[in-house]
Amino acid sequence: MTGYHLTWVRLVAISRFKLARKEVMNSYKMASNLESSIHRGSESFFDFSCFPCQENDRNTEAEFYCGDCSKFYCSKCVEYHNYLYKKHEILDKTNISQWPETNVGEQEICQEHKKEKLTGFCEDHSQLICHACHVHTHQLCSHVVLIADKVKDLNQKRDLEQLSATLNTQHQQLIKKKHDFEENLQSLEKSYKKILEEINALRKTINDALDQLEKNTKKALDTLLVNVKTSIRNDIENCNKSIKNISCLQENLLTSKDKKEALSFIKYRKCLDQSLKVEASLQDMTANNERTLTFNPDRTIQQTLSALSGLGQILSTVKQSQPTKRTTQNTNTRQNTPKACSQSDPGNQTASRLKVNTSIPESSSSRHYSPGNQNSHLPKSGLVSDPVSSSSHQLVQGHQPGALSKPDQIIKVKSSKKYSVKNEGDLDICYINGICETASGELVITDQYNNKVKLLDQTYNVVAHYDLPSTPRSMCSIDTSLVAVTVGYKQVHAIRVTNDQLIKDRILKLQHHCNGIAHEHGNLYITDGTALYHYTLDGRLVREMYKDTSGYNAVTSCAVSPDGDRIYVTNNNSKELVTLSRDGTVISTLTVPDLSSLIGGLPGLHVTDSGQVLVCGYFTDTIIQVDRDGRQILAEVVTKNNGVILPVSVYYSKHTRSIIVGVYSNNDIIAFKEQ
Repeated sequence: MTGYHLTWVRLVAISRFKLARKEVMNSYKMASNLESSIHRGSESFFDFSCFPCQENDRNTEAEFYCGDCSKFYCSKCVEYHNYLYKKHEILDKTNISQWPETNVGEQEICQEHKKEKLTGFCEDHSQLICHACHVHTHQLCSHVVLIADKVKDLNQKRDLEQLSATLNTQHQQLIKKKHDFEENLQSLEKSYKKILEEINALRKTINDALDQLEKNTKKALDTLLVNVKTSIRNDIENCNKSIKNISCLQENLLTSKDKKEALSFIKYRKCLDQSLKVEASLQDMTANNERTLTFNPDRTIQQTLSALSGLGQILSTVKQSQPTKRTTQNTNTRQNTPKACSQSDPGNQTASRLKVNTSIPESSSSRHYSPGNQNSHLPKSGLVSDPVSSSSHQLVQGHQPGALSKPDQIIKVKSSKKYSVKNEGDLDICYINGICETASGELVITDQYNNKVKLLDQTYNVVAHYDLPSTPRSMCSIDTSLVAVTVGYKQVHAIRVTNDQLIKDRILKLQHHCNGIAHEHGNLYITDGTALYHYTLDGRLVREMYKDTSGYNAVTSCAVSPDGDRIYVTNNNSKELVTLSRDGTVISTLTVPDLSSLIGGLPGLHVTDSGQVLVCGYFTDTIIQVDRDGRQILAEVVTKNNGVILPVSVYYSKHTRSIIVGVYSNNDIIAFKEQ
């Protein structure tokens, strides 16, 4: 055999060997792939997979988690881990609540395409993507980079270090906040126990006072009983003496018939005198024939208790702290407007902000005016029930008092619009001298010339009216759907808004004239021209708070701040706004140009829910804003240039953010939008 043939035979043999070897390797790979597929196919059965096993194409359920490595391990792999890292903290499944919610390895998997790993980053949408995402969704995006390139860029700019430092700072802030909240909880518990002690102490004080009242009443009863018994015993003794004397005189008179006539006359005369005395005594005894003891309880105690909803107010205050400085660094160099994408943006979140109100410290000053006395000459109760009124025995109380929010922030207006409030059946031109608002945004107005209360919907159309028996003087809100109107001279009508109708709820009949009226948390304030009175909602007089006898129009309109700490009254004579504290002390007086209105009318005065004070300048055609303490005029909110002539009423609507103005002898009201 030649050398050529030998070479060819060898080549054939080598080729056959290589082919056989390739077939064996392919068979091995197929078996290996099948085994790997089996393991990978069982991946969905494990919530947490062993990380080293996954690196070796095996899927094993994790039994342990290392917080230092942030990796999961099975029971075999954890032995090697523990041998290398003896100080690492290992958590088994008994502490699975401390494991992370998701497997670290799964973070690399695309949530849209479960079989693909995240390999790129779309800067147009600020979104991590896989190869399939790039092909199907982000193919038209102009700025898609590999994650590896992005990591290099981050390392060069040291953004990872900055983010790590930021996260560390936020971590410390969260720990501090958590500590503060825990301390707050402990403080709340202490406050709770302290308040309970105060409530118990107050209850004990009330009980002691009631016990003392009971002792005083029983002592008076005992004293009265002794006196009555003594008087009756004296009467009995007098009866016994008179009986004995009459018996003796009667015997002497009978035995003297056969004796001397002079002696008989003497005995007769003595008997007659004694008889006259007995007759007089009998008449007195007949007049006081029977003495009884009765008890007339002091009704004010029960009425006061029934008017209360508790022993006091429980308030929750929030201290406003400086906002935490933003620590998150924006690592994206591009800020493009996101394009349309099939995947939703999970990062959009709505942040809420807590508005904290701050109270303003109370100041005081002295003046020749003096607050009213606690003991007034007026009767304690002025309530007269109306047969057709509501069966409720007490008007519903209003909102809870709270701290004011920016009471001196100046209100600025822009556009305005007029709305006619003329109603069918009105016999005269309108004169809107009172404006209020319900919780649903409906306006309630009083028409002085037509003796009506009118209900306006949110588009300022008149939808209902209520006929009053006399001229409405002033109006205030009591609760979300109830208003109180001073009518005529000595009446207050409570009218409720129900199903777009105005229904009479109650009538209070008082012992003095009723002009201005204001309400705050169950406290009703009414003026009569010379004084300001504090009433409860059921018409019981608490006290005369303030008095000015310089003239009849010295105390006319009145208003109260939402927290009840400031009460404002107008003096038509001196053209002054007087500011009082809660106890009636004069805080300040402020001269307001042309404060006085038409003869018999009340100046427009209103306090917004934020505590801003608005006053109508009748002859100056202005609405001015005064600071909370009534010491200075802050601004002219509305002037004649805005189309206001002779304003008589003003109200701020929080629903429409508008100032509503009523003017003298005009069928229109004017709504000014706030800037």
